[in-house]
Amino acid sequence: MQTNEMNTTLKNALNHIQANQPSQALFMLEKFAHSNHPDIHYLIGICHKAQENWPLAISSLSTAYKLSPQKSEILSHIAKCYWLSAQYTQAEAHYLQIASNQPTHQETIKNLALLYLEQNKFSAAEKWAMKGQGADRSGQFTKILGDIHKAQDNLNEAIKCYLAVPQDAPVAFRAIHNLGLCYKLQTKFELAIQCFQFVHTHAPEQYEPLYNLGDCYFANGQFQLAQQAYQHALKVTPYNTTVHKALNELYWQNGQHELFAISIKEALYTATDNKRELTECLAELYWNTNQYQACKACITNSGVASSSSLMQTLLGRLAAKEERFDDAFQHLDNANKITPEHDRLCEQAKFALQLGNFDVANQLLLNILKQWPDSQLALAWLSVLYRATDEQKHQHLCDPNFVLTTTLSAPKGYDSNETFLQELEACLIALHQGKQAPSEQTLVNGSQISGGLLNRDIDIIAKTKTQLLADVDRCLNQLSAEQDHPFLAHLHSERKITGSWSVKLSEQGFHVSHIHPAGWISVVLYINTPEDDSNSGLIEFGRPPLAPPYDFPPFKSVKPRRGQIVIFPSYFWHGTQPFQATDSSYRMTLPLDIGILKN
Repeated sequence: MQTNEMNTTLKNALNHIQANQPSQALFMLEKFAHSNHPDIHYLIGICHKAQENWPLAISSLSTAYKLSPQKSEILSHIAKCYWLSAQYTQAEAHYLQIASNQPTHQETIKNLALLYLEQNKFSAAEKWAMKGQGADRSGQFTKILGDIHKAQDNLNEAIKCYLAVPQDAPVAFRAIHNLGLCYKLQTKFELAIQCFQFVHTHAPEQYEPLYNLGDCYFANGQFQLAQQAYQHALKVTPYNTTVHKALNELYWQNGQHELFAISIKEALYTATDNKRELTECLAELYWNTNQYQACKACITNSGVASSSSLMQTLLGRLAAKEERFDDAFQHLDNANKITPEHDRLCEQAKFALQLGNFDVANQLLLNILKQWPDSQLALAWLSVLYRATDEQKHQHLCDPNFVLTTTLSAPKGYDSNETFLQELEACLIALHQGKQAPSEQTLVNGSQISGGLLNRDIDIIAKTKTQLLADVDRCLNQLSAEQDHPFLAHLHSERKITGSWSVKLSEQGFHVSHIHPAGWISVVLYINTPEDDSNSGLIEFGRPPLAPPYDFPPFKSVKPRRGQIVIFPSYFWHGTQPFQATDSSYRMTLPLDIGILKN
């Protein structure tokens, strides 16, 4: 009788799971949780997996595997749970166990390639993708090889792989979409647009092609077409905050302030399950565009301020604007109790520093660095702590000699760097399309070209990239490696560009003090600078964005000149003095971040 009831339960539970009703299935299965039937524990594990309860899923699936060790699919589910919970070592071990027993199992080979790719273990990812490609007729491993090359910025190799995927393959649309992303990164916008339009035509239910179409038009200065693409994407996914942010960023940079935030307000009017995310998005947009009263009103009227980590963070920032730093610290503490997150923990440490609570700040920063040893933001705030408490430690972390300067060498084929700079400057002027700075950037009174500038398939840009990297490497050879130093330890590590852009500042334009969290070193090439002896445009290092008494003076300043390259650790606080422009003059730079390529 018990066996019949169990079999009926298994059948009904499976039906609930297939109908995406894991709670109902779990309720039925719990009655037999103490049995030794492997299928009971297997389905319980699948239910917990569907609910993203990884520890319980792993526990139940492991019990099922012990009871039925011949079923490799159970191991695969366990591996996936470890993977989705970011326990990569355990996930790898389980997939390798399957692969050792079934060396040609294509799904396991694919998962290993993707697992290694997610961890930036590119050699291992490529090895497994190549292994799977030999017997593959679906094109999936060729696409994965393209993804591996794309992740390493080997865009031309990625393009070859995506083009090699058969157009009738199940992954063809995704391959063509990623092909479009490569063309987009190379600023081959016409080719990118063709890819995204093709995918949209054949998969109109997907919003990503429309979203990326909008990005291409936006980056290409075709603001009306960008607006139409983003709006079309919102018809497909009306409550998608990523698309709303992109559309409203377009309005902001194009000076269409009368349209700003309207799309989100309209979505909120009809939303049911998405109100919280949309309201958070709206509040954050108001904050990013310095609309503090609107931000505060949005939070106050949201009804979720006490339970939202983002709302608590914004309340903390608003309190800091009014120099209520105790309240600011408490709001960030509340936010991190709801959802501890790297940037928020660093921001909480910032407010602890502002209050002079150095022990609290120190403990927060040490905990962050234990989990994220190369966190540039945590190192930046640690430098402020050291400057307030231990000058020797500060000198060790922030030696002014780490700021290096050199002059851009003339690339091959140019008789001088001035000839080269004139050509580069003309190219960048044509690319500066925005009327206003991006809302989340640190520049005031200016425009910015974003989107991986040095990836653009423009001859003068490619020459700039090659020459800049050569000059930077030559300059870094002046320094000596030091194993335990957060900057010097990586002098001989494999590196990659993690961001590159251009900034054009107009009258009274400047950068507020900031750091570059995506880098290890940061580099600025000065293309046009003030030609006077004043402090106009001066770059200052070491002045943190804090109120007295912790708004320390800079420990080093550089008066930039045309063609100069300035190199510094990405955790160095730096900002600029306002640029005094004439009617026709401007200040133009090409900054880039270089990060350490590692897991």
